[in-house]
Amino acid sequence: TTIKILDRGPHHLVVAKPPAVVCHHSEWAGLRKNKKKNKGQNKIIYRHGESNLDDEEEQPMLQQVRDMMHGRRVNLIHRLDRGASGCLLFSFADGDRVGGGGSELGSIDEENRKFPTEHGPNPTSQLIQSLQNPNSIKTYVALVRGEGILHGEDLKTKGWFTIDRPIKDEKGRVRDAITEFRFLAGYTVVVLDELGSEDRGENGLKDKTPLSFKNKSANEPQPVRASVVLARPKTGRWHQIRRHLNGLSHPILGDSTHGNSKINREWREHRNMLGERTCLHLG
Repeated sequence: TTIKILDRGPHHLVVAKPPAVVCHHSEWAGLRKNKKKNKGQNKIIYRHGESNLDDEEEQPMLQQVRDMMHGRRVNLIHRLDRGASGCLLFSFADGDRVGGGGSELGSIDEENRKFPTEHGPNPTSQLIQSLQNPNSIKTYVALVRGEGILHGEDLKTKGWFTIDRPIKDEKGRVRDAITEFRFLAGYTVVVLDELGSEDRGENGLKDKTPLSFKNKSANEPQPVRASVVLARPKTGRWHQIRRHLNGLSHPILGDSTHGNSKINREWREHRNMLGERTCLHLG
């Protein structure tokens, strides 16, 4: 797979991460654990389906970028979830001084890591600390289920608003979590059904009337309710944006952990959403 370079400088590199690729191997990355042999191929069992892939192990973004740089060592400055996409920032590790704390897996985490500075600032530590700065802004775009209405309030009219709700991290510890959101647009598209010839209008064309969805087959798609949302996390907690949006009753489409499995299945089966796609993109 060809990796698209979005920006490059003397000490940094920004690439476009596609969905369904991990940033680096870790216990939280949802790596391939259940493998079957099927006619000479690996059948990978995912939470929402199967995929036949080559025997070669998946290459994370860290390794792919290193290979693209012909072996030049790079450090990962932050992470994106496997199903998410968008800008991924790396530093060139050869600019790090000995003792400066650079790491091949360096990234922003829940502990707000600090790096030694007795040898002067390093590109890796500078970039990580810059993203940890409260004034830094990372803007995500999410496609969520729901038309932007919560308890009768139109979230699209609120502009930017803040959700300050503690969440548990991957180790079960309750941590402060703050995210700013802006609902840009939301709509509902109802599937229409053509009536019989006796219901033709004056122009001779059939009128179209919304189906009664409670009478529809369970296998048929429901009305499409979706919104486009901007998100700016002020803290870097585990699945923070995904969990805060789920708390607003607008889970991200494709989110198999904090979303709606039935709706996700409909989007995959009827609207061609990728099997491992989480509709979250870092701009």
